[in-house]
Amino acid sequence: MVFSTFIALALLGAPLAASQSFQSTPVMGWNSYNQVSCSPNHDKIEAAINSLASRGFVDAGYKFFQIDCGWASRDGQRNDTSGALKINLDAFPQGLQPLSDLARSKGMKWTMYSDAGEKMCDPEIPSPVAGSLGHEAVDADFFKSLGTEYVKYDNCYASGSSADDNAPKSARDDFVTRFTTMWKELQRVGIPGMLICQWGVPFSSSSGLQGPAQWTKGLSTSFRLSDDIATGWGNVYRIYNQAIHIAKSGVIGPGHIADADLLEVGNTGMTFDEQATHFASWAMLKSALMISTDIAALSDETVALLQNKDLIAINQDPAVKPIQLVQRWTGDRDLWAGDLDNGDVAVLVVDLTNTARTLDVQLSQLNITSATIKDLWDSKTVDGATSFSKQVNAHGSLALRLSNVKRASAPATSYTYVSAATGSLSSGANTQSCSGCATSNKVGNLGGSSGGRVVLSNIRTSQAKQNVLFDFINGDIGYLGGGNNERTASVTINNGAAVTISFPLSGYNWDTDVFKGYSVELAGFDVNGPNTISISGVDGGFAPDLDRVGVVA
Repeated sequence: MVFSTFIALALLGAPLAASQSFQSTPVMGWNSYNQVSCSPNHDKIEAAINSLASRGFVDAGYKFFQIDCGWASRDGQRNDTSGALKINLDAFPQGLQPLSDLARSKGMKWTMYSDAGEKMCDPEIPSPVAGSLGHEAVDADFFKSLGTEYVKYDNCYASGSSADDNAPKSARDDFVTRFTTMWKELQRVGIPGMLICQWGVPFSSSSGLQGPAQWTKGLSTSFRLSDDIATGWGNVYRIYNQAIHIAKSGVIGPGHIADADLLEVGNTGMTFDEQATHFASWAMLKSALMISTDIAALSDETVALLQNKDLIAINQDPAVKPIQLVQRWTGDRDLWAGDLDNGDVAVLVVDLTNTARTLDVQLSQLNITSATIKDLWDSKTVDGATSFSKQVNAHGSLALRLSNVKRASAPATSYTYVSAATGSLSSGANTQSCSGCATSNKVGNLGGSSGGRVVLSNIRTSQAKQNVLFDFINGDIGYLGGGNNERTASVTINNGAAVTISFPLSGYNWDTDVFKGYSVELAGFDVNGPNTISISGVDGGFAPDLDRVGVVA
């Protein structure tokens, strides 16, 4: 949680490979943070354990029980004998062992929390609670003594213990060394799982900035793909925008899980329909499903949502392939889809209008001619379907599973690409080198206060309305309280009405992390003559950097 020069692995010895048996699928469980922040105590934790068991959550698969911040002593001191972190005896007068024993007696697995800094994260700034940096071995021994199987390892106070060190969001070159040290100690004592919780902050390597999907493999079993979640739909949207390029990368799988942070289901700040879409998104993105709310207070409707067997089955599918964004209709809807291990397809359609409306999906959009469609919200099925539609509430969703899938031949659409660098640049837009781009150049500084613009001319196409493909770079990371992990562009065809297009985060490196083939539905092309495409920013904001644009030949 957050409140407010490449170093080679050889320096530490090669990290031990992540266990392919642990987190072969995402963990499911409960974490204390969203319910009690850093103020857990014995009674609250005991009640949570008992409620998880009595209300059917353990039987549904939620087996990992985790106390987040607040369990450790607030005097900043360590155990005089072992040197390990001390327990906050004001909150846990009996220690943690009785709670670990209780959780395990109910069929759960005990997990712990610590920090790879001098202090732990805490709402009191600077934190009075010691972190594990420099004490990894003794802390790992202590965690093991409690029967721990999984550790969430945070990133506060990585550079020091002052208030300014609380939650560093700048790229760092010490991630690999700091997190590898604890990973190796956990493996030494037989704790198989670790979540690297560095909030999606990039690693500064010798080859440039890298996201956590790139540098954490082999030195943890999961990583946080984004900054913390918080109440409200905007935080769900921010995080899933950051998940898009990670899902597209194809690197997620058993033993390398992208964690989208704790679930807000059951808490205030979102409607039930928004919570349902949030849960379906996390499940299909193959994130950990860590409930973080008062279990005893949940309505039966919310319990049923969190125990939805069909969505849990997709989350726990052994292929661990997250859904990918197929297409975004900006301000209207998102279409996601992903293959499952047995050949079925998971589909998610999300309303972006924030109004009640009919959502639909045409299976032809997925290169599927027909399938049996199961609605995962009401368990109804339709055989031999070619489309599906349903009335939903604001920010509601279609959550579907397709079986008996009949796939169409790969589309034969031919595209003609136009390099952005060949366009007419004005108002500060400029050409920049780009090693990941198709022509080693891109156009940047589009939009902004100067209104930078590129106009691509003499474009020929055979379709008046079509899916135009954009290759772009957006490394503008949005943290908690910041942006939505998207940039918007104003796109005009042949001097027609401007259309605002959302471009989600493509990665971290503005030189290499190109999002290729981003599909945008646009109209207004003249099939008989040359066309122009004009691209700029929106309301003084910057558009993404542009590599090239593809139109139907």
